[in-house]
Amino acid sequence: MNAGIVATGKFIPSKKINNLYVSKKTKLSKKEILKKTGIRTRYFVNTKETASLIAYNAAKQALKRSKINKNEIDLIICCTFVGDYQFPCLASKVHNLLGLKNAGAYDILANCTGFQIGISTAVEKIKNDKHVKNILVIGSAVQSPFLDWSSAENSMYFGDGSGAAIVSRVPKGYGMLSSEIICNSNAYEDVKLVGGGSLLPSNKYNFKNKKNFYYDMNGLETWKQVVQFQPKVIKRVLIKAKKSISDVDFFIFHQANKNLLNYLCSKLKIPKEKTYTNVEIYGNTADASLAIALNDAVQKKKIKKKSIVMVSGVGAGFIFGASLFRWF
Repeated sequence: MNAGIVATGKFIPSKKINNLYVSKKTKLSKKEILKKTGIRTRYFVNTKETASLIAYNAAKQALKRSKINKNEIDLIICCTFVGDYQFPCLASKVHNLLGLKNAGAYDILANCTGFQIGISTAVEKIKNDKHVKNILVIGSAVQSPFLDWSSAENSMYFGDGSGAAIVSRVPKGYGMLSSEIICNSNAYEDVKLVGGGSLLPSNKYNFKNKKNFYYDMNGLETWKQVVQFQPKVIKRVLIKAKKSISDVDFFIFHQANKNLLNYLCSKLKIPKEKTYTNVEIYGNTADASLAIALNDAVQKKKIKKKSIVMVSGVGAGFIFGASLFRWF
């Protein structure tokens, strides 16, 4: 039994944030921001656009395109680090908004490669359980409340958004061909959000430690991690599938930083026409990044039936993932 992605969707929040806004907040010039990030705009949620609402809207679009009745969804997997609440999970709220009755629901926390892990988890579930036919996977991020505007590195890259995919049974020869996850926990401390965890719960918040309740990222170390380990996880996936990098028709990477994406493609000798970037428009949307980029590439017909597609991301921790598909 084979399984793969049969439809995608996305939702972008309403507040458009340009580099002039970021420049005023960070005291870094617009020219410097563009040079360092390759990002021109990003989008933030407004007061009514909750984490669950943007995830729900992305899910609705994917469901509509799939032509699968919502009551045929057997499971919802949300890939995120922040829902409406600490708990219950975001997937449970989306389940409620969609009005589902029999589907299961849970969240995955793997940050910016969460969506890739969610998709591979969904495929394996369908392949190993004859009673499961359709799974809704959502990558969603509301990062704007956690940005430290006193530090350009911890604020200028990030945006909010949500993307979704329907994973279903597909004919023999299509769907996911291989998948892999590796972790370099030595870099555990290099991208983090400490405040709100059990080591620093919210009742210990005060003026002196408020920075611990915002993003804290070591940009140089992140760059080193990506260029060292992402090629390794991609190679493992290709070996599993008995493919070479030249066999891949299209690559979808986590949209972290335009300069980093260009460097990664150069290192892997991937032609620019074989990948798609939208980090220039949406910024780094964390858990939603892969889902939104995949949706846009599909809608622009850059990915077609029978295409061999690699989806690969890197998340805090550091977690590296890649999945290879023959598109249906």
